[in-house]
Amino acid sequence: MKNYLKPLEHKFKALFFAAFRSLLRKGQEDFTPLDGNKIKKVLFLRPEKIGDMVISLPVFDGLRRHFPHIKISILGSPTNKAIIKDDPRFDRIYIYRKNPLRVISVLMAMRRGKYDCVVDMIGNDSVTALFLSQMCAQGRPRIGVGKVKYRDYYDFNYDHRLGNTGHIIENTLRLLEAFDIDSTKINCYAEPYIKAESDTKAADFIESVTGSDNSVFKVGYNLSAGSPTRIWAEEKAIELLKRILEYDPTCKIILFSTPAERKRAEQLREKVDPRLTLVPDNLNLTEAAAIIRRLDVIISPDTSIVHIARSLKVHVVGLYSRYMKNFLLWRPYGQETGAVVSGCDDNIFDITVDQVYDTFVQVVRNHNPVKK
Repeated sequence: MKNYLKPLEHKFKALFFAAFRSLLRKGQEDFTPLDGNKIKKVLFLRPEKIGDMVISLPVFDGLRRHFPHIKISILGSPTNKAIIKDDPRFDRIYIYRKNPLRVISVLMAMRRGKYDCVVDMIGNDSVTALFLSQMCAQGRPRIGVGKVKYRDYYDFNYDHRLGNTGHIIENTLRLLEAFDIDSTKINCYAEPYIKAESDTKAADFIESVTGSDNSVFKVGYNLSAGSPTRIWAEEKAIELLKRILEYDPTCKIILFSTPAERKRAEQLREKVDPRLTLVPDNLNLTEAAAIIRRLDVIISPDTSIVHIARSLKVHVVGLYSRYMKNFLLWRPYGQETGAVVSGCDDNIFDITVDQVYDTFVQVVRNHNPVKK
């Protein structure tokens, strides 16, 4: 049903833009970088997926590092709320929901915030984000990323899609140039906020798996993904995990899955080896991140787990479709190896066990001298 409704939604938004475009204010033709010392509050718009929010964290940290007095607020989504809901980076957190009354309510709440600047981080031409950026802080500077068709309505815009093959984190950081900040000098690693109690629970869980031996090699395997086209075949996962246990019989493998797919994870464990361990049931996302922090490497389809792991500097073996722009932008950050790319543009079904296993061994040997 969603596939049928999406084109209708796009047509409606195009008509909405055509009807009300005269109310929109064009951006400055000659933009002068903003003086962060004169700005008190900035609102970021990022109502998208979890991975989009994770790769945005370096932006918030970079802005606060240069201007620690600035209060940062964020418009998130019901999906990515899990990664930011307790994060002290943010002064206020708003949630965008596709309901007209709720949109009006959150818009009015943002207007009451009296923000000095609005940053639209949605990396394409979004009619929704365009109107929100204009209406939530009228008359204030608007910073955009990835705008093409609507770029004239932003005071500053960096379009990462025009022939740029850099990583999405580095490209997104370019918006800080609007604040006269050199984005190349910003740390691209920014951890999600993890509560102390979540970290303690994770430490206890890992100890229950490895005992008191901190040198035990710990491998994570994530079998869940947001799309069926990014779910690898079970028989391949079984063979891969058995080969990893042969490679290092002393290693510990921890299985990650969404709560909805826990039964599938349990069945996978039974078919591979009872020594495999499932993460505790009903973990929230930051609790899962606290466990990932303690791994040596994690294997995962192209999903938010990849970006969470890399933000924590955990090595990744990621499974990607061949779609070049997506792979180049979203590959595991800061790793020369670790990406396994399908021969298909829209799925990972043809990726072989040998490809993933060989990449796993390469990553382990590159980053763990003991495993030579």
